[in-house]
Amino acid sequence: MAQQMKLRRSVPVVVAFMVVIGLVSGMIGGIVERTAVTVLGTAVLLALFGAYERVLKHNGALMSGLVAGGLIGLLVGSFGYLLGGRVTNLLDGTLFGLLRGIIVGAVVGGITRAQPDKNDPWHTVIFLFIGSLFIGAVLGASVGLISGFVLGLVRWHSWGIWLAMVLGAVVGGYLGSYFQQNRAVWIGLAVGALLTLLSSFIGGAIAGVALGIVTGALAPMLLVGLIGAGGGLSSRGVKAMFVEAAEAPTEMLRQGAFPFLAPAVMVGIIVGTAASGVGGLIALPICLAMLGILLAVFSEVDGRVASTLTARTLVEMVILGADDLPIMAVPKKLMSDGRTAVIGGVFGLVVGGISAAVGAWLIQQLLLLV
Repeated sequence: MAQQMKLRRSVPVVVAFMVVIGLVSGMIGGIVERTAVTVLGTAVLLALFGAYERVLKHNGALMSGLVAGGLIGLLVGSFGYLLGGRVTNLLDGTLFGLLRGIIVGAVVGGITRAQPDKNDPWHTVIFLFIGSLFIGAVLGASVGLISGFVLGLVRWHSWGIWLAMVLGAVVGGYLGSYFQQNRAVWIGLAVGALLTLLSSFIGGAIAGVALGIVTGALAPMLLVGLIGAGGGLSSRGVKAMFVEAAEAPTEMLRQGAFPFLAPAVMVGIIVGTAASGVGGLIALPICLAMLGILLAVFSEVDGRVASTLTARTLVEMVILGADDLPIMAVPKKLMSDGRTAVIGGVFGLVVGGISAAVGAWLIQQLLLLV
């Protein structure tokens, strides 16, 4: 009981935390002149935080997860922005995504590197470290390549938007197959197509996030599809090749979607938001802060409550511990006390929107004085 009280912050502390997050986010949005997107994104972020904060027994991990995810997003987004580059056609987009995929993959590989034994010689330690960087870079490059290609296609020609819509429908349909219901597949097809189409027309950071999610999820689906096609062709012929290629992503999802999709989706979002320019400095921190919140919820639902979540913890949970995360238990947690969750969500929405707007106004006034 005493430990639970330590992990549970008082209401004034939680409110102060939400206000500070809103002010800081608003200031960043004011600096990069993306006030409207910042206010909306921060309101949604703190609505999610407020809903879960009310229904969870512990909120220490929830708060630290939000901060850690946001900081990772801000650092990665800033680096991507400083790296420069534009996506205007297929070649630009492919190279843009490939470079960022390699960098992100190498960083993740370094964080989750293979650990040597105490008695291993120095050259073994170096080999394991370089090998981890290389494997991460290769995996990141494959996702970045696909993400950059699709982004370049959308920016290059108008029909690329319609192809992206088809890809969104395919990804949505496969994700719907996770529930093993025909209705869910059709709903996934419709939602995936609609969201991808709307975001492509809207453009900016919203399109970067949506297309990043689609292309990030598409990468492992294509990989297992190619493996299935090769197996079908070698064993039963051309017809089996197409059948195995179509069924392989569904089997992958049924065996556990998160460990296959989460790392790839993260790389896709990073590439997509980087391609959106300065708006990525807002979109990526908010997206990864939401991921930090969800991972904190995973931690409590699964009984692995920690007082704090760090950047390394978040990366390891996504990359290494994703095979047994209770995905469907997360929305059920809100449904278990829906009224309380709604109240917390509305409160977070209001506080997030107002504090972000105030933060953007304050920084603009300060910039006028400089």
